[in-house]
Amino acid sequence: MALYINGIGCISPQHTFYNSVFLPEVKEYTTNRMACVDADYSKFFDSGSIRRMGRLMKYGTASGMIALKDAGIDVPGAISTGTALGLPEISQKFLRSLIEVNETIVSPTAFIQSTHNTVSSNIALLCGCHAHNNTFSHKGFSFESALTDAGLLAKENVDNILVGAYDEVSDYKYAVMKKTNELRKEPCSSLDVYGEKSHGIIAGEGAAFFVLAKEKSENTYGSFVGNKAFYKPESMEEIKNHILSFLKENNSSLADIDVVITGISGAMEADSVRIALNKSLFSTQTIVAYKHLCGVYMTSSAFAFWLASKMMKAQQIPDTVILENRNRSPKNILLYNSHKHNHSLMLFKAC
Repeated sequence: MALYINGIGCISPQHTFYNSVFLPEVKEYTTNRMACVDADYSKFFDSGSIRRMGRLMKYGTASGMIALKDAGIDVPGAISTGTALGLPEISQKFLRSLIEVNETIVSPTAFIQSTHNTVSSNIALLCGCHAHNNTFSHKGFSFESALTDAGLLAKENVDNILVGAYDEVSDYKYAVMKKTNELRKEPCSSLDVYGEKSHGIIAGEGAAFFVLAKEKSENTYGSFVGNKAFYKPESMEEIKNHILSFLKENNSSLADIDVVITGISGAMEADSVRIALNKSLFSTQTIVAYKHLCGVYMTSSAFAFWLASKMMKAQQIPDTVILENRNRSPKNILLYNSHKHNHSLMLFKAC
């Protein structure tokens, strides 16, 4: 069931929190870790709340509130979110405090804010939403699960569904990634990530939310047609079959697709199949990349969803995201993303 994207909100390592401007400037990183560019949180929370909230709590909640405001909605019909790791930074803060006081009495604030559904719950409290509120923690399928949930809710006549995803790079997670040699060697440029042969990635984080509705509004960005997830394909041929069958299920063909957003990360081994797929299957489509802007994290497909929404509404593609330019307008967009063994597809159509 196709749904209209009537509001968006995104806080990321780029300047994405102003919906009136589409990537006004691209921020370059010369480290293997990207952190979110913070918005002015005083517009969303009082000073006391800001002091008590962790980083992810702030930018995750603010992203959801931006999306609601963008759509002109005070209270959503439902909230469905995805997060791979929840709020690890504040969870670790609570555990450290517990150790420091020899497991006696600590402030409950960090514990209360440490659960995976804290962001979606906080949004519900702020806007007074007492309806369906789900948070999915399915690693690389977390955001995709939230989208599937939204589609099922829409079939049950729920409207104006707030869907989003959020994750962060905590110090502990970053240390683990360094120890397992997942990251690029420093110094490295985020803007040259596809031009260099490397064995590592640049870690990222971010939050993106969307208001999905059954009817168009004056602010509609485009339509979200559907999504599909599949796990651990055995060959490139199997990936091709998933893509072609997904398009057929949604009354589309490869010839209809104008733009392909690829989840290419800049890591040579992981990208080999994606690059081969781009050459063999998407030879006539404009190829767009996005992980050089937000980094690699398990719910980065939400950032790609934001990028697709902006491209559809503006009917333009920023030069900084183009890998292969076939001079096609972003009317029908296919997103193919993967994180390790988790693969997903999303289809968008401009209105």
